[in-house]
Amino acid sequence: MTVHNSRTTCSCHLCRKQLCNSSDESESYSNLKKNPTMNSSKPEKRAQVCEFCQVILQNLPYGIIICNHYGEIIFANQLAAFMLRRKQLMGEKLPEIMEDISGFSKIWHDLLAGSPKTPTLPFSVKRDDPGAESEPSSLSIQIDRLAKKKGLEELEIIALIEDLSPTETLDAADRQYTSSLESLVDEKNKELEFIQQRLIQSEKKSAMIETAGAVAHELRQPLTTVIGTIELLNSESTWNREPLLSKRLDTIHKQCLRMADTIKYMEQLVEYKTRPYVNGRMILDLKESSGRE
Repeated sequence: MTVHNSRTTCSCHLCRKQLCNSSDESESYSNLKKNPTMNSSKPEKRAQVCEFCQVILQNLPYGIIICNHYGEIIFANQLAAFMLRRKQLMGEKLPEIMEDISGFSKIWHDLLAGSPKTPTLPFSVKRDDPGAESEPSSLSIQIDRLAKKKGLEELEIIALIEDLSPTETLDAADRQYTSSLESLVDEKNKELEFIQQRLIQSEKKSAMIETAGAVAHELRQPLTTVIGTIELLNSESTWNREPLLSKRLDTIHKQCLRMADTIKYMEQLVEYKTRPYVNGRMILDLKESSGRE
């Protein structure tokens, strides 16, 4: 696979070109040319497939595996792992995975020996999908050089795995991926519902606080008038002749002052805290919910 770009080169196994305009990749490729140890057989020191090519390979309708001449896998898309019934392929060796497949060892050694072309090898893999039939999946694999270079140490190999019965195997893959996606969506929906419920509760509490403040504002003026009138009447000398009436006015005055204090709390509500009430009910705790000391 070759992609042309006239700007700079990068360290991608496939394109060897600057595709994502990353200075890190171009620097990595320069270091690769300057430092011979980076061209050794150790895969952890070799350049990797760039993000652009990974996106392409992950979405191809084929199983794609890239490995070095030792067979160590340095890239594999999800479909390849699914077809070979593996959770993941990175770090494994392709010849070991295919050791039970008749004929693979021969075409592998032929490729390493310099064979210009290797045949497509059909093989089968037992299915583990509970919704699929008992017959194994029919697949084929073809291996080829990814790039021709000076030495065997730098040889990279690409394996292309194709489903010979796509309506069955790809349907199984679709079922698996769809199931995972549905589970993820359900989980996120539950999280979203929980957040929405908390938001609704927060809005309700905010509305209650605003309502309490508005009610307190409306009650303050008439209550102030009542308190002032009682104080005025209680100060008249005429009430000295009626001690019982004066005592009752004192009681009304005290209760009005108590109501005024409650209104002050309502006007200064900053949060929503409750306290136990009768029959297991919870009511607003004015003192704890207000900003007053």
